[in-house]
Amino acid sequence: MSHSFPRRRTLPLLLAAGLLAAACTPPPPPDGMLPTVESDALVSSLRVETGDTVRFTLQVTNPSAAPVSFTFPSGQSYDFAVRPAGGGAVAWRWSEQMSFTQAVRTVTLAPGETWTFGERWTRPPGTRGEFTAVARLTSSDRPVERTATFRLP
Repeated sequence: MSHSFPRRRTLPLLLAAGLLAAACTPPPPPDGMLPTVESDALVSSLRVETGDTVRFTLQVTNPSAAPVSFTFPSGQSYDFAVRPAGGGAVAWRWSEQMSFTQAVRTVTLAPGETWTFGERWTRPPGTRGEFTAVARLTSSDRPVERTATFRLP
């Protein structure tokens, strides 16, 4: 046995169902772009520990509930540099004597995940004064840079 609805009831029911479905569906992003999490949603820090060897630690954390993707133009993910605090030429750069693969890569930082990068600089004898450390994530689309001033006695 088959049941059929009169046509005059079917059209209003279909329209009501369509309106309900449209009201419950979030609107698409503008211009067909996928939503992104801006790099300012990231939390980053630079720690400097001084001595005969100066230690640098860069941390980048994704505190959001969504993953954040980074595009790197090479195998290099980060860099550290030291320059006199008042300006001037770079006294040391971690990547200066290094070579990196030339392959574009995408890396994802999961929600709540933290990346930690650390390097050491053995300061030349007699190096004294106030310096600025610069740590940066070398991503082409979400660059992160932190600075810290430190003193070498």
